[in-house]
Amino acid sequence: MGIYNSNSKASSDKIELITTARSLNSMTLTPPPEFGGPEDHWTPEDLFSASISSCYILTFKAIARAKKMEWNTLEVDVEAKLEKTESGLKFTDVKIMPHLEICCSKSADPYLELLYKAKDHCLVTKSMNCNFEVLPKIKIKAK
Repeated sequence: MGIYNSNSKASSDKIELITTARSLNSMTLTPPPEFGGPEDHWTPEDLFSASISSCYILTFKAIARAKKMEWNTLEVDVEAKLEKTESGLKFTDVKIMPHLEICCSKSADPYLELLYKAKDHCLVTKSMNCNFEVLPKIKIKAK
C-alpha cells in the first residue's frame, strides 16, 4: 500500500542528530534526559508517543466522518511506559487518554464506542507490541 522513508544523520562529536522524511523540514533529535540528552529537544521516545496520539486522532476522525458523527474537539494524551525487560529496554504499557468534546448529544455511548474503536483501527497501535489501555473522557457541551 505504501512505503515510508526517513533519513537520519549524526556525527561523532555531537549529541544531536538530524532526521527528515520526504521533502519535510528536518527535526533535531537527541537522547532523552534519562539517557544524557537535553530537555529541549524531541527524542525518539517522544516521537513514539506522538505517533500514537496523532494516528489515534486521525483514525478517530476518519471513522467519525464515515459514521457521520459530529464532534467539537479531541485532545489525546499518551503515556508510554519504558521498562527494562529480559530482552532489554522496551515500551511495555501505553495509556491513551482521549478527551472528546461533543455538542448536545442525547447519549455519549456511541462516541465512547468510537473512542475505543479508534485504538483498534489505528495503524500505529496495531503495529506495536505493547499493552494498550484507553481511558476516555467525554464532555457534552451545551449549545
